[in-house]
Amino acid sequence: MQVNPWLVLALVGGLVGADQVHAGETREATVEVLTKRTLMSAPVAPTVGLGFVSGGELLQADGSAKIGDGYSHCGVLAVSVAVPPEVTTHCTSTFRLPDGELHLSGLRKYKSIAAGFEDTSVAVTGGTGSYANVRGEGKVTRSSSSEVGYKFVFTIVTD
Repeated sequence: MQVNPWLVLALVGGLVGADQVHAGETREATVEVLTKRTLMSAPVAPTVGLGFVSGGELLQADGSAKIGDGYSHCGVLAVSVAVPPEVTTHCTSTFRLPDGELHLSGLRKYKSIAAGFEDTSVAVTGGTGSYANVRGEGKVTRSSSSEVGYKFVFTIVTD
């Protein structure tokens, strides 16, 4: 079952669609997406300057259905001497949804590459399709499941 994300926006945050925003108006909405990591190319002990890719499935907020996929490309900025090493990265991400893509950017800190990154914030830097004119911020928290996954809650603004 494919879910129109603008329908989700309308239900969650009151935004009815980018095509219905009139000149001079700003609309704000909240979108929630769960992620399930199925890809991680980083070694257990990465080095500064290394690039890696991670990503996987995007699910509805209740986890009931897949609605897209998302991938990140990250560059390692710092590695601690702890065992396992803490790793700080800068990542750009693309979330592909039925009506377009959301583009994201932010810093991540991994206590362990295998275990995933800590709670953080990301910038919504734009997108394509229905998301072509959006900006905003996302709060990212670890999901409570045994798999590596996250809950992204985006506050999106459309002019």
